[in-house]
Amino acid sequence: MSTIQQERPGAESRLSLPRMILLALAWVALWRASALMEYAPHASIWFPPAALTLAAFLVTGYRAAIVLVPAAVAVTFWADVVYGAPRPTGGTLVAGLLFALAHGGAYLVGAAALGWIGRQRRALSLPARVIAFLVVASLSALLAARLGIEALILGGSLPRTDSAGLWLPWWVGDMAAAVTLTPLFAGLLAHRLPPARRAFPVIDLRAVPRPAGPWAMKLVVLLALLGLVMTLTAMFDQDEVLAFAVFFLIIPQMWITYTESAFRVAVSLAALSVLIALSVGLFGLDEQAMVYQFALTVIAASTWFGLAVPTLVEQNRRLRQIAEADELTGVTSRRHFFERSREELLLLRGRDARAALVIFDIDRFKQINDRLGHSAGDEALRRVADTVAARLRHDDLFGRFGGDEFMLLMPACSGDRAVARAEELRRALHDIHVPGVEAGLAGTFSVIELSPGDSITRAFDRADAMLLEAKRAGRDRVVQARG
Repeated sequence: MSTIQQERPGAESRLSLPRMILLALAWVALWRASALMEYAPHASIWFPPAALTLAAFLVTGYRAAIVLVPAAVAVTFWADVVYGAPRPTGGTLVAGLLFALAHGGAYLVGAAALGWIGRQRRALSLPARVIAFLVVASLSALLAARLGIEALILGGSLPRTDSAGLWLPWWVGDMAAAVTLTPLFAGLLAHRLPPARRAFPVIDLRAVPRPAGPWAMKLVVLLALLGLVMTLTAMFDQDEVLAFAVFFLIIPQMWITYTESAFRVAVSLAALSVLIALSVGLFGLDEQAMVYQFALTVIAASTWFGLAVPTLVEQNRRLRQIAEADELTGVTSRRHFFERSREELLLLRGRDARAALVIFDIDRFKQINDRLGHSAGDEALRRVADTVAARLRHDDLFGRFGGDEFMLLMPACSGDRAVARAEELRRALHDIHVPGVEAGLAGTFSVIELSPGDSITRAFDRADAMLLEAKRAGRDRVVQARG
């Protein structure tokens, strides 16, 4: 995972002049797009510059301020024109610097917090990183809203009497953009501006080679459903009811999340957010603006968590494999062998069928370890496991008890038949050659037949006692323990 990250102080800057200009132009363009979609003064459906600011600080560190401060000052001059409130140049410059300090400072703090989290020794799981990102991005947006309002008041752009209820729509607008677009922007910036050191990876946006056709079809379905929802909301008088239908778009978005690469998921989410913002202005749905903002936030959070599901599934699969399989030989672990054996014996009890338990160990295995080393002993264990596993039936259960001792449960197998099969395995061990051992290996086997209702633990104890007696009597043999 190598997308959202931050340089350490002192690292070499990767912001060349052309890239600085492109970043500044992109920030200004996003500001203008959000200004066109305002549903109230200083309140937009979503504020994409917030996402680009956070992404820029995450990827390039505090050096992004070299670009963002002039951009913030420039849009302050532009805002005076947009709102028809010209001021002296000096006053506008001060207001622009205050806005840059408030907006940039809030997201720089957020980026620094995420950078600190990412540099901790214990690696965070993907769900934990997603939670950290969502919490920090939301709090950074809240801080940006509060500081931004104070900057407008100090800069003379907003009377304090008009600021009481502004913080909530400002915060939600910044938050909707930050949680929706930051991973995509950070991924694109990291692709062009590789940071010196990785700090806080949130999601891997590297493209996975897959056919684009299915994704394009899903994206068309998603956007078509959004268009239908927005059109119906505009057509009927029950706006406040139909507006909540936008939350159901989480279903096609999650369809994309679970079937496409992270990059395409991020692009789909960005397209959804842009179309929602455009539709609110196009259909005059300003009264429901907060509904759409919260819908964007909920869908975005669900999307990023959804991308973590395959990772969790794979982690669970690996943990289950570790718990169920012996690490050295790959056969069933002791604990899992006994669990599976109990389940198998219960099934056999219902059919009034018998089973056989075989345990064996490698003769003079300690001498191999002492003379040739534990690596040779480990190799002997692996070769024995492979040899035996290749000769088992589909329903046989093969496990390692520990050391050089192995276990076999043979369902629907009589004691006599198990003895014959154990003889075959004993002879097969003679053909196993380990470097440094002149002759093939040998093993001693103990077999016990299990009747319906027998305990696998007690049967193992009896077979193990018989195995010990057999080894004392001469090794390299098969003995049958009588129940």
